[in-house]
Amino acid sequence: MASFDLDQIIREHFGRIHRAALILTGNPWDADDLAQETFLVFARNRHKFRGQSSTYTWLYGILLNLDRRERRRQGTHRRKLQDLHDEPAQSEPAPPADLAVEMAEWRRGLWSQVARLPDAQRQALVLRFSEGLRYEEIATVLECPLGTVKSRIYHGLLGLRRLLEQRESAEFSAVPDFSHE
Repeated sequence: MASFDLDQIIREHFGRIHRAALILTGNPWDADDLAQETFLVFARNRHKFRGQSSTYTWLYGILLNLDRRERRRQGTHRRKLQDLHDEPAQSEPAPPADLAVEMAEWRRGLWSQVARLPDAQRQALVLRFSEGLRYEEIATVLECPLGTVKSRIYHGLLGLRRLLEQRESAEFSAVPDFSHE
């Protein structure tokens, strides 16, 4: 069992965990909550860490588990609201203008398309390309074989390519044709 200086762990890893949380959630409020919850879980369970992986790899595992749990909870909550009201759940209040612009830019960006991928592919791509983890580290975080990680990244990149091509095609078809005037 390893001994930890919790403040040092937070200083070293909070930025990376928060960035991954932002990519996973797509908004700064949920990212703040998810990153903070990751470190709370770490603090409560650090005695369980056996040192078989690096600390940040273990933190990413916690982050992804919390993200999965929250997505399941939100999906269940939305379905219950729809059943109850027979209409979609109300949207959240509008964010301040500067955050609205930032979120609009994010939605147009590459990571917004990654966020549309299935969870397993999305998580693998975030860990590889946003966080720079090696394939072996990703396998440890996701608790799956190395071949599965490679497959998820490969299929994630294919799916991302399709999404980007669809978006590009839609944007191109929305451009008015003035050549016949």
